[in-house]
Amino acid sequence: MSRNYSISSLFLLSSFLSTLTAANPHPQWGNRHRHIASSVVETTTNAPIIAAQPTVTQLAGGGSDLTTLPIDPLPTTAGGDSRVVSSSSSSTSTGGEKRGLAYNSSSPSLSSFSKTGITWSHDWNSAPSDSSSQFMFVPTLWSDQSPHSDNWDQNAAGHEYLMSFNEPDIVAQANMDVNSAVDKYKSLMFPKRTSGVKIGAPSVTSGSGKNEAGIPMGTSWLSQFLDQCNDDSSCQANLTNHSPSDFVSGHWYGCPGGSCTVQDDINSFNNYISDLVSKAQDREVWIPEFQRYGDADGQKQFLESVLPTLDSNSAVTHYAYFMVVDGIMTTNGQPNELGRTFAG
Repeated sequence: MSRNYSISSLFLLSSFLSTLTAANPHPQWGNRHRHIASSVVETTTNAPIIAAQPTVTQLAGGGSDLTTLPIDPLPTTAGGDSRVVSSSSSSTSTGGEKRGLAYNSSSPSLSSFSKTGITWSHDWNSAPSDSSSQFMFVPTLWSDQSPHSDNWDQNAAGHEYLMSFNEPDIVAQANMDVNSAVDKYKSLMFPKRTSGVKIGAPSVTSGSGKNEAGIPMGTSWLSQFLDQCNDDSSCQANLTNHSPSDFVSGHWYGCPGGSCTVQDDINSFNNYISDLVSKAQDREVWIPEFQRYGDADGQKQFLESVLPTLDSNSAVTHYAYFMVVDGIMTTNGQPNELGRTFAG
């Protein structure tokens, strides 16, 4: 059922998107977020929308036909920069080694989070935007295309964890069908899986159905990727412990403009985590990108509810809130109340 938006709610949505637009260092690539609904039109920037939207989307477990799917920041350098919910965990109440920072070249220095529970970071690139950061950096192979893959061999060397293709189920992102992703994963990711190095399956969205190219979305895409690689003889020749990846990765966003209640988004997020964990089977689960839309108070309430769940879930090993930038997790370059709530 479609939602009708009042003038006041559209104004609030427009104001919120203006904040995000100000944080976008690449206006030629359009807004960081796009709405999958003809009744909501973004007018906060002159930047073009970079691709058509998926026609069938739905938040996992959310029950809404109006969904926001994020457009992740494109890398800025060449080649870039079971356990369903368990109550047992070795994590501390501040997240242990699970909590990380998602940032990009527009973010303030990560040093302001140095005395918190943060341990790792990523910036959607294979090389770090903040080279002075004390936190473990996790490189991402954003897509198989140039320039993202150009310096992959060099930039991936020496890292303990490697993330792969960013949202292949979105046309405006890595945009890969399962067959292509398996093929490129074998050539670009498997060679990096040496002793002590863990590689991640492509990071999928929380969408469902199929996008405009007919590609499955969300955990359906992930399941097909894992199944196909498990059945592929050349995949099998490269597998460790009969698994095509060491961890799976998923992104989640709440209802646009905070149009759902905080509890709605909490339920939707927890449902998505359970779905992702069940698809992962015995693999680690990463959530390197998630956010509830709406005002800071609503986001803080959301985090205060879901962080203990993530910390107590032994399947989930790494997660990061979107993102370190003034207007979301920082103010004048320093962690604000929301940033401090996340960082612990």
